[in-house]
Amino acid sequence: MGLTDLVARIPHSSPATFELYANGNRVFHLRMNSQFFGRHPLTALSQPAFLEAVVNATRPFPCFRFELGATVTGLVRTNGRVSGVNVRTQAGTRMLQGNLVIGTDGRHSVVRQACRLDSEKHGLDFDVIWFKMPAPDFFLNPTAFRGYVGRTQLLLAYPASDGFLQVAWLIRKNSYTDFRRQNVSTWVEEMAQHVSPDLSAHFRSHQQAIGRPILLSVISDRVTKWSTRGALVIGDAAHTMSPVGGQGINIALRDTIVTANHLVPVLRSTPSHHRIDTATRAIALERTAELVRIQRVQAIPPRVLLGRSMLSGVARATMPKLLKFSAIRAMASPLVRTFLFGHGKVQLRI
Repeated sequence: MGLTDLVARIPHSSPATFELYANGNRVFHLRMNSQFFGRHPLTALSQPAFLEAVVNATRPFPCFRFELGATVTGLVRTNGRVSGVNVRTQAGTRMLQGNLVIGTDGRHSVVRQACRLDSEKHGLDFDVIWFKMPAPDFFLNPTAFRGYVGRTQLLLAYPASDGFLQVAWLIRKNSYTDFRRQNVSTWVEEMAQHVSPDLSAHFRSHQQAIGRPILLSVISDRVTKWSTRGALVIGDAAHTMSPVGGQGINIALRDTIVTANHLVPVLRSTPSHHRIDTATRAIALERTAELVRIQRVQAIPPRVLLGRSMLSGVARATMPKLLKFSAIRAMASPLVRTFLFGHGKVQLRI
């Protein structure tokens, strides 16, 4: 997108090592080297800073207008075709008209609902407890990304862009209700029993410093049809991604690039309803292949780690042991690279 330098200017963290633990014991330790990641190391960005920087990068464009605090309440239709949106702001309500409405308004998209775009689930539902706490020195020198596998749970931890430790605890769907009835020390103890002794001790000694945990209800789905006459959805509005592999923002950005490639030439000329609708259908067709692959791969770890079947139990016991061997990790690397760099080349052509 031409925004590579932007990453260096905003708060971010690039883990130097990756460590996998099974039942509290370290399975392997890898350095995040340039041979594997190329010019784009694994990076955790400050989302507010990233969004602000992207908006600032658009300000020189005379045809772009960004309005904070504007909420779309519904769509406007003319002769059965979407022709604008109703917007609520602090100044009141008004109507905005346009040749095309693009809904990028997330998993609870008003545009998706108003267009009655049906969706289908793809993958296993689960919950994530998401919180921050002070980062211990053993995560900072050098910066480390750790994954913990054990007893139908998965915990991920890494230093966030603000220097705190970001923790994601993946648990079975609806099991958080049981933890919520308990006090903090009880569910912290539950986590502590699944991690290595150093992190376990840190959890216990800093439990009062844990930021308010957020429960993320995970759903993996995608719409069966991305557009209707005069409207299109992309990003989470079109496909809610599992957090596995951190693909939500990556896929949404790739949607945006493909959308620009198809729509900008149409809108630069004299746009007709037929040409716009043809472009929106082409966007969905081009993006679906990657989404099918990514969501299929994302579904594997939760199904294995959180499943209740005997096969899942065997896989949990054997997979970490197999991953000790570099040859096995090499066999798994195509899946990892799919997460890192996407499936198929997406290039801004306009």
